Amino acid sequence: MGVKENCRNELRAAVRQLSDRCLYSASKWAAEQLVGIEQDPAKYTPSHTRFQRGSSSIRRRFRTATEAAFTSTPAAGVSHVATPTVPEDDNEAIDSDFYLLAKSYFDCREYRRATHVLRDQTGKKAVFLRCYALFLVCLLSSFLPICT
Repeated sequence: MGVKENCRNELRAAVRQLSDRCLYSASKWAAEQLVGIEQDPAKYTPSHTRFQRGSSSIRRRFRTATEAAFTSTPAAGVSHVATPTVPEDDNEAIDSDFYLLAKSYFDCREYRRATHVLRDQTGKKAVFLRCYALFLVCLLSSFLPICT
């Protein structure tokens, strides 16, 4: 195990321990350091690295699944609601690092930053946290004019 991987493991543990102790700013710092450590190119292909993926949204990712569900006619007497399936991540180590970073932003009430970090993630927890953070952004932005 290399030096970078040891640092990553220590930072992952630090993020969790700091968050458990409600030291959210310190947890956020550790998570940012974790994501900032360069990945080993031999182990992870460029398609799995964060900055090579490109920008996509949940709407584009699930558009074909939901469009297919609503364009087909259900059988007579059968009622169903189409639910988009969330594929599991192939590369959980990298994705969980981004989830930890987004969770630390969420804990610091930086919901827009959390959604930005999770924009390419497809894991179930990541999709939920992104949707919930987007919901809170919309909810809080609707109350801002009233509060100020």
